[in-house]
This record gives sequence, structure tokens and C-alpha cells, in this order.
Amino acid sequence: MTLLNILLRPRTAAGVAGACALAVISQPTHAGRPMTVDDAAIVAPGQCQLETYALRADQLEQYWATPACNVGGSWELAAGGAWSEEDKRTTHYGRLQAKTVFKPLEAGGWGLGLVLAHQFRAGRGLDGDLSANVPLSFSLLDDGVLLHLNAGVQRGHATHKVNATWGAGAAFKLDERNTLSAEVFGQQRNGARYQFGIAHALIPDHLQIDATWGNRITRGASEPVVTLGLVLQTN
Repeated sequence: MTLLNILLRPRTAAGVAGACALAVISQPTHAGRPMTVDDAAIVAPGQCQLETYALRADQLEQYWATPACNVGGSWELAAGGAWSEEDKRTTHYGRLQAKTVFKPLEAGGWGLGLVLAHQFRAGRGLDGDLSANVPLSFSLLDDGVLLHLNAGVQRGHATHKVNATWGAGAAFKLDERNTLSAEVFGQQRNGARYQFGIAHALIPDHLQIDATWGNRITRGASEPVVTLGLVLQTN
């Protein structure tokens, strides 16, 4: 999922869309799609996951693909890329991420992790945005409800300023195949957004489809963003 590389840009739907897209791929693990707020969990040792999705907001479209694997048992490494188009102008993005868990999340318990990420635009070398995020997760009602809290920082390459980032979200398990989610997240000096999502397991623990709808939390500043995703997991 996670948060942290949220580049919320006020009053521009395209900027917000890009922000949400780049934030979403920072979560290629259990919480992952369709949530933006990250969880304190990583894929099991020797396992991998491929997360893909399409995003649309106003005149902007983005398509992401992000594979992630557990390397050595304690770290999950991810490398993603995106194709973005706005007003017939195409841009490509890349993202590198490392995630670990200090305390694994278990049923009826809590978990704590760390996510480090670097996001950049093609043609600019590796000059990009750096972020660090700490996800804290709680399992309630025997994993029927998962609550995730995020706190971190992000340094933008354009401004060279460090901003605090935050997020809070919950996933509600309806049955073995269907889950609903609700969350809010934001960045210092750039406002906040809310988002609702739904996920359906076509093949439990292997193949999932999902969708989200979100908007800015500001009266009179509607900036809706819609995504459709597909997640493939290995055992």
C-alpha cells in the first residue's frame, strides 16, 4: 500500500492523480491494493507479488506495474514503473522500495514496520523524491478488521523540503473473497484526501481484482480519482 510519496498538489486534478498513483505503488504487500495507507506486513520468504493498476483523474491517465519479492526473509524489495499521459504528453516514472517488519502482525495483535522509497521521473536520472514511512497495524475481531496507521517524512526533489506525511485506514473483511476499505491520508502543507476501495479474490491468495474512488477533503475543491487494479501472488 503505504503512504509516503504523496505529492498532493492543491487545485490540480492531474497533480492529485499523479500523487495518488505514486503513493499507491508504495504498498506492494498485504495491505497493498486497493489501499494507499500501508500495513506492517511483507510477503513471506521466497514469495513474490505483482501489482498492476490503471488510474484516471480529469485528463490524466496512468498505468503502473510493480513486482515485489521477499529477499533473505526480513526485507521485501520492490521496483515499479509507470506510463502516464496527459494532454497527449507521455511521461514515465520509476520507483524503488525496501520494506521490513520489526514486529510481525498477527491475528488479534499488532505489528510495526519501516518503508524506504525512492521515486523518480525518467530522463532525470535518479534525482527524485525520497520517503520514509512507519506503518503501525492492529488486527481486530480475529482479522475481520485491520487498522493501519502511518507516519513519515518525504523530501521532494523540486523543493528540497522535507514534509511530514500521515495516514489512517481500515480494511473490513466481508467474507473469504471480498474486502472493503476506507482511509484518509495527506502531506504537510498540501492537504488531505479520503478514499474508499473494494477488493475481490478471484483465486484466494493468488489473484485479486480491486477498485478505488477518492477525493480531496476540501469544500469546493472536488478532485475525484478512480483506479482499477489486478494483483498476482505466488506461493
